[in-house]
Order: sequence, then C-alpha cells, then structure tokens
Amino acid sequence: MKNHPWLRWALPLSALAVCCAVLWPKRHLLTAEAISQWSPRQTWLAVAFLLSLYALKSLVMCFPMSALTAAGGLLFPYPMALAVNLTGTAVAQSLPFLLGRRGRAGWYALLARVPKLYRIRDAIQKDGSLLVFLLRLAGASPGDLVSLSLGASGIPFWRYLTAGILGSAPRVAAATLLGAALWDPWSERFWMSVGINAAVTVLSLSLWRLRSH
Repeated sequence: MKNHPWLRWALPLSALAVCCAVLWPKRHLLTAEAISQWSPRQTWLAVAFLLSLYALKSLVMCFPMSALTAAGGLLFPYPMALAVNLTGTAVAQSLPFLLGRRGRAGWYALLARVPKLYRIRDAIQKDGSLLVFLLRLAGASPGDLVSLSLGASGIPFWRYLTAGILGSAPRVAAATLLGAALWDPWSERFWMSVGINAAVTVLSLSLWRLRSH
C-alpha cells in the first residue's frame, strides 16, 4: 500500500463507477418534475430528500445540478427553495473537495512531474478565493471535478466554500426561479431566469478576461 498509494482509491472509485453505470441509463428520469413527484409530502422530509440527492449527485456525477435546483423551486415557496438549494449547493461543493483534499499526495506527485502546474498552484495560493468565485460564477463544468481539483490544491476549505457559494448564488437563484415557473415556459419568470443566466455568463467571461490581463 505504501508503494502504491493509489490502491486506497481503488475501492471508492470502483464503487462510484458502479453507481454511475447503474444511474446513467436512468438519467432521463432524473428531471425536476420526477424528483418533485418522488419527494415526500412533509416539508422537513422533502428538505432532507433533496439535500440527500445533492450529496449523491456530488459523488456520482450522473445528473445535472439544475434538475435539483429546479425541483427545489417546484417543491417549496421561493425563499425557502432558495435557502434549501444554497444549502444543497454547499453540500455538493464540499464532498468532492474533501475527497480531493484526501488525495493531495497525488497532486504533489503531479506537480513534480509537470512543473508548469506550479503556476496554477501559485495562482490558487495568491488569489484562490477570486479564482473559485470566477469558476463558480462561470458555471465551470464538470463542477464536481473542479471541486476535486481545488481540494487537492490545498486552498483552505472555508475560503473555498465561501467563494464558491457566492459565485454560485446568481445561477442557483435563477434556476430556483425557473423551477417555480417550469410549467409555463412563456411566463415572465421563465424568461427572467433565462436572462439572469445569460447575464451571469457574460459577466463571468468579462471578469475572467480582465483578470487574465
């Protein structure tokens, strides 16, 4: 095991691969409407159910986060839906990050082999919070792999999570609003959500370019 540290990851990665293989053929069923129909009727059970799906999504990476945030908009009044979805986003960003933190030895080994990656490490150490904020604001995908990489990079957890939630908040708010208006795609709220997402994308790209220069 000491000579092959990767063996520590063989079992959990194999388990994740099996989960993905099982869920992938059923991905068309993992829609906001289906999730809202499967959810318990009691409010607190519905909250626990949705948060557990956020945790599952962060580990198996087989269905889009937007389905969960839209489901929150269908299940709860908007203020509560937004609070639940932001909590779920924190859960989904934390679990892969912590897995990545556990694998930091692999990150250091990769740095030794690819010296150019030191520039990425230095950027994270210099302004890691800004980098995380811009990645989340831009909706960098796949987000779970981004979280794994940032966990391995060594950025402090609370700096990472705070910046990640702040960067994700506009898209989560828009997706939650979309969920509440999902049954009426021509409604004002639907197009407001689409407009917010488009504006956030343009803003994030503009900030990224400014930062690059």
